[in-house]
Amino acid sequence: MGNLIEAQGTADRIPAPTDSNAAAYSTPAANPATDQSVPAANLISPASLPDAPLPNDAATEAAPESRSNEFAGLGETDADLSVLTASKPPYVSLNKCPEDITHASSCRVHWHQLVISTVAFNAFQNAGNIYTGYWYRWETTHGKWFDRWINSAAGWKWDRWSDQNPILDDYVGHPMMGGITNYLWIQNDPKGMAVEFSNTHAYWHSRMRAFAFSTAYSFQWKLGPFGEAGIGHNGDHIVPQTHVPVKDWTNETGWVELVTTPVGGLLWTMAEDALDKHVVKKIEEKPRGALPLLLVSFLTPARATANIFRFRSPWYRDSRNVTSNSFWSEPGGESDSDSTLAGGPSRTEASVSTTKLEAQTLPEWPHYGGVHEFGAWWGASAMTGHIWGYAKDIKYMPVDVTYSYLLIRGSICNFRYAPEVTALAMLDEVNPAAKDRFTQRKRTYGSGVSPVGFRASFYPQSRVQPFLSTDAGFIYFDDRVLSPQGSQFMYSIDFGGGIQIFRKSRQSISIGYRYQHLSNANISHHNPGADANTFYVAVSRFKTKHYR
Repeated sequence: MGNLIEAQGTADRIPAPTDSNAAAYSTPAANPATDQSVPAANLISPASLPDAPLPNDAATEAAPESRSNEFAGLGETDADLSVLTASKPPYVSLNKCPEDITHASSCRVHWHQLVISTVAFNAFQNAGNIYTGYWYRWETTHGKWFDRWINSAAGWKWDRWSDQNPILDDYVGHPMMGGITNYLWIQNDPKGMAVEFSNTHAYWHSRMRAFAFSTAYSFQWKLGPFGEAGIGHNGDHIVPQTHVPVKDWTNETGWVELVTTPVGGLLWTMAEDALDKHVVKKIEEKPRGALPLLLVSFLTPARATANIFRFRSPWYRDSRNVTSNSFWSEPGGESDSDSTLAGGPSRTEASVSTTKLEAQTLPEWPHYGGVHEFGAWWGASAMTGHIWGYAKDIKYMPVDVTYSYLLIRGSICNFRYAPEVTALAMLDEVNPAAKDRFTQRKRTYGSGVSPVGFRASFYPQSRVQPFLSTDAGFIYFDDRVLSPQGSQFMYSIDFGGGIQIFRKSRQSISIGYRYQHLSNANISHHNPGADANTFYVAVSRFKTKHYR
């Protein structure tokens, strides 16, 4: 009986019988301790042996034929198998990546997503400069671009510190820019994305890697072809300083921003990390609405901005599950399970499983989009039309926040009520009171609302949906526009269309065109009116109550 128990205890370690070793099961086994044979009656038949547990490594799940080829020349012992399975780096969870020494693929930098986020941030910075500066646009589009870029880099003033820009730009704006680029790296580096503020090797190693990336980005931004040397050509011409009491001329170059961006950015990142650990984390322990979480995100603005450039909410954290109990909160499932599709990070196993369990309690909305849509779009008009307005050479650039509600859902067309809020509109026009070439253009900013708006989307079952839209409302500018005798208050109406492309079933990107008319409806002494040909890009997120 004792021999039978011993045989049962060793059954898991006995290889399955094959034609080559079947004889081993038909003859008495040798007892190593006594060098005697064990009676055959005490042995277990091969058919009654339990299945041996498979090794953890997926590579050993191959069929016996493939295993025999793969392990040719090696004895199939436990030691040999352990060496072979150890040669393949195992999966390492996110919280263990800082200490990983196996070079596991799950702990490597997500270069694909890093490049996408960085390019998007760089495009946003250039769009901001072009949006707000007429002469920035003029310098970029005049002359031989390549020669001017080389001249801009060659004209950099390496012998002075100040670049004659405002103090807030040099010592606040650029450190925050460095913080944003730090987090662009951190959120794509598994060795640092879940590391909290601490005086440890893992923390400093992660932040020094981010510091190196931020330094490289800073030099590209100042001297590279996709920065201020290539877009705006800072360095190859002089401009007047308008923010100092005594008017001076400068080419806007110097060491200051090459240093304050990475060094100040590192200090900015450390400050946000400390606030996140000791303040923000405690606030987030209790589920809150989207608006309170958004306000809390202002404590860590660089991290919040970097989150936006990876299509995450500003309060998103890789190291913990931040729960929003608002109508717009993500119920889970799709976004979490798809978080690694573009090389992005995944949450901890506990938070993912919890989120998926919550998602399973809600039925899935069976179509692209949803009942409610929340989004934003940015557009620009470089040329004017003349159907209604006759003001010429007008440049118009709006930034709008949008909402829409599904009124009619059909098999061919969805019809939505789609009002908008114009968060910021910039109107660039010829300045009749110009004194020199630097004041030939006038920029005026405004905001408004378009409460009357509708959109018809066609082929709602398709991932790509054409649409037609119209909106009507008003914009109030901070100065008279289109004429010295004009008005600050302008009515607006537009008609247009485009295509909406669903990146996921609840997220979309749209490319569209609008013919926009601005007019004061003769409430002032002069009403020239202006027509803008606005091309725009929009992002949207959909939600249906009680559905996921």
